[in-house]
Amino acid sequence: MNEKNYISFLDDYSNKIDETIGLEINEINQLEQDFNVKFPTVYVDFLSKYGKRSGYFLSSYLVTIDKLGNNRESALDASYDEIDNIKVEVKNSYFFFAQWQGYNFFFFDCSTKEDDPPIYILTDTPEITKYKDSFTEFLRDEGLKPLLENLS
Repeated sequence: MNEKNYISFLDDYSNKIDETIGLEINEINQLEQDFNVKFPTVYVDFLSKYGKRSGYFLSSYLVTIDKLGNNRESALDASYDEIDNIKVEVKNSYFFFAQWQGYNFFFFDCSTKEDDPPIYILTDTPEITKYKDSFTEFLRDEGLKPLLENLS
């Protein structure tokens, strides 16, 4: 696997996250082929731990393998506003790894080749904005902090 594991900070909270099921490397490779992208290192780490089941971590987001195809389809729908005739460009290199409540779509750009890329959000406005400086920041702010707050 990778020399640096970007998500190892989550290991200290595994008892709070509950049961997780990751993907095997061959399954991750198949996903990359299916979406015609090369995932950043941090996302490979994430999938290898949380790809099939994420326990209570990011539980209000659609992040597991069975949701990924729908995330992109829904994001493409949200990228066009028929009323105002506004269309946001969604590049093939954008990988929509999460969806929240059907109108917030989170992605990174696989063409940047960064190990821990910035995260962008596409909303139903439609509008794309930078959301977090890195995937690990997204995991901390959107996954870990709410989990720990709910448990306290």
